[in-house]
Amino acid sequence: MAHLDAEAIALIAIGEAPSSLGESRHLAVCPACRSELDQLHGAAEIARTTIGEGAFVAPSSAVWAGIHRELGLAADVRPPGLDTDPASEPVASAPAAPVRSLADERARRGRMRRLIAPVAGIAAAAVAVGAVALSWEALRPAPESVTVARAALDALPAWQGSTGTAVVSETADGERVVSIELDASVEADGVREVWLLTPEVDGLISLGLLEGGSGTFVIPDGIDLAEYPIVDVSLEPVDGDPAHSGDSIVRGALDV
Repeated sequence: MAHLDAEAIALIAIGEAPSSLGESRHLAVCPACRSELDQLHGAAEIARTTIGEGAFVAPSSAVWAGIHRELGLAADVRPPGLDTDPASEPVASAPAAPVRSLADERARRGRMRRLIAPVAGIAAAAVAVGAVALSWEALRPAPESVTVARAALDALPAWQGSTGTAVVSETADGERVVSIELDASVEADGVREVWLLTPEVDGLISLGLLEGGSGTFVIPDGIDLAEYPIVDVSLEPVDGDPAHSGDSIVRGALDV
């Protein structure tokens, strides 16, 4: 069973509806995806619960006057609702800072924290949602695979003593791969290539080059292994010709 991707789960966690009935059904039966959704939903709730804890306070005219003087703005430049000329207010006329008691100062700082908390909470929650989604994607276990076919690879006459095996596996999301193990002494110049052949050898599909004694190759979607059951490893010259050289090292039939 293929899991939902992390982006889809994150969108559902912040309130979007599943994009299909299949997503809804998957969340109902998949413990792993449901657990991820619950974690992301909890992070989103942190942001929601911080909104509305405090009200924003409009700055006084003294704040604008200080900005006006610092930037050297013209006398007619003023925010809506400010009738006096901020620049006309001399610096020396500004009232001395009031003396606050320790209790008043603590209360003022508490109000500032309440004003900042909603913004900080939303930002932190957004980071948390993204981090959880990325970490889950990275840590999500690879789908388990099952073996669907095997083949013993026997040496061709020119390569006596060579042996090999081929094992075809299929993952939970439907991808098929063939793992090749080859024991052969190749002293000639060239590369080794893995193929799927028809029983009559009148059709072939290249899976890629084998480096060393082992390798794993993805079988293209739509390929029927009953039609291409022969696994072949050949020695290919480095001449740019994609055709099979005819020099097969080992070959065997999958038990499909």
